[in-house]
Amino acid sequence: MDQTDSLLEEALRQLDSGQPLDQVLASLPPDNHELASLVQTAAAIRNLDHPRLQPASAHAQRQRVLNTAKKGQATHRSLKWPRMATSLGLAGVALLALLAVLVFRAPASARAATLTDVQGVVEVASSPEAGDWTIATEGQSIHQGEVVRTRPDSSARLVYFEGSQTLLEADSAVLIEALSGSWGKVLKVQLRQLYGQTDHRVVPFQNKNAFYRVETPAGMAEVHGTVFGVDVDPTDGVYYSVDHGKVAVSQQGATVFLTAGQATLVEPQSTPEDPSYAFYIQGPIESMEGESWVVGGTPVTVASSLTTGFQPGDWVVIRGRILPDGTYLADRVTYAKNEQVKLRFTGVIESIGDSSWIIGGKTVLVNHETEIDGDLSVGDVVSVNYLIQPDGSWLAKEIEALENEEHPTPTPTSTAEESPTPEESETPTPEGSEAPTPEITETPEATPTLTPEPTLESNRAGCENGTWQHPEGLKLAARWGVSYNEIMSWFCQGYGFGEIDLAYELAIQSGKPVTEVFAMRASGMGWGNIKKALEAQSTAQPPREKPTQKPKPNKKP
Repeated sequence: MDQTDSLLEEALRQLDSGQPLDQVLASLPPDNHELASLVQTAAAIRNLDHPRLQPASAHAQRQRVLNTAKKGQATHRSLKWPRMATSLGLAGVALLALLAVLVFRAPASARAATLTDVQGVVEVASSPEAGDWTIATEGQSIHQGEVVRTRPDSSARLVYFEGSQTLLEADSAVLIEALSGSWGKVLKVQLRQLYGQTDHRVVPFQNKNAFYRVETPAGMAEVHGTVFGVDVDPTDGVYYSVDHGKVAVSQQGATVFLTAGQATLVEPQSTPEDPSYAFYIQGPIESMEGESWVVGGTPVTVASSLTTGFQPGDWVVIRGRILPDGTYLADRVTYAKNEQVKLRFTGVIESIGDSSWIIGGKTVLVNHETEIDGDLSVGDVVSVNYLIQPDGSWLAKEIEALENEEHPTPTPTSTAEESPTPEESETPTPEGSEAPTPEITETPEATPTLTPEPTLESNRAGCENGTWQHPEGLKLAARWGVSYNEIMSWFCQGYGFGEIDLAYELAIQSGKPVTEVFAMRASGMGWGNIKKALEAQSTAQPPREKPTQKPKPNKKP
């Protein structure tokens, strides 16, 4: 008997003695995943309810066997035991087959993901082509073939049965192309990201049959336990970034591997760019000279295709890659949602001094206020949060290790069992504000020009008196052809931008004034019920398609 057989026999003995499965698994060699899988299977078989006949049926069957045996004994005594053995053998095979079906089929929870952390307006459709969008609810089960999308200022998280997660940021959509699994927490997921930004936390795989893939219009990412992000823009390509672990990005027959702190850009019909360390900048545009910008005190190269609509003074967020020559190359430029300066980059520690470090070729100062993560040394990959000093030097606020971060922990959800889609529930009134009661007008226009007086809330960005304008408000004003002030009046009364976006879409589809739609919401109706009521009153029209190019609103209307 080899070592594996001996270990398995001892594990089975421990199970028979009543020892908990977790303790038995903990006693096994940590690198022997096949043995752990066998022990889990054995434990599952022991926990099954074995098939059992009803007492009357069992008695009748026993009587038939006895009668047959007695009859055969008189004339064919020599064949008695072979026949009974055959009968018992067939019964045993049937029982084993039944047990195999019960044990080795995929757990029910593996065939659905659970929608959690639902913020704003999130919708689900049965397929990309169906257009049967319904308002999603917390805890709803999402199955293979279904699509989830988020509206502006909205987000949601998909949690799979073994603990891996997909976070959909605002204005994003994901199709679940494949979703299944098997015992031993073997996850099989393939997503198609249609647009927007997602973040992924994948529990490390312990079985070669597991996979987690994200397909996009430009390339595919495949991982085996990591934390990474995917940002799909139909015009500017797909931006892949990795916080921890390793990701393979493929397109046009070429594959690159991203490790902690790295990013790449894949444009349509092109091969992936070489991996580079990444940066994130939020701050005001201080100068724009062609493609050379200074944002938050940091020089950045911005391609002309990304500059449309921006001007000095705008607060923006820039994400991109640090090229080998030290150039900060922008891959994404968006308007910031607040006026806060946030500066971060990743790189390898090249030297460590008492008052300064060299990280990724850049000298950063450190002092007694700098937070340093653990016992770092030369060669470690780190993320650096920094400030620009008056003399132009960079002072590190925090230096955080990336390669030594903990892997995502398996925290499986127990709510993703096979069940009917939950009924739509009432969406609660936005926290921190009373439900608005806008004045209803009988204006029959699909997009009314009525601008209610806003009720300003100091804790809502863009509602305070100032020159800064909220980027989501500008985007929705451009999308629906109304004034920025009209959009912000609803926002400052307590509605989220996702709700405002949905309200204008429902007004367009139903031919009702948008004030009437908001009045239905103010009366206590949930958005799902509002949508059903309006659809019952009018001929349904196709839902708004995601524009192929993001509108770049004019900051100075």
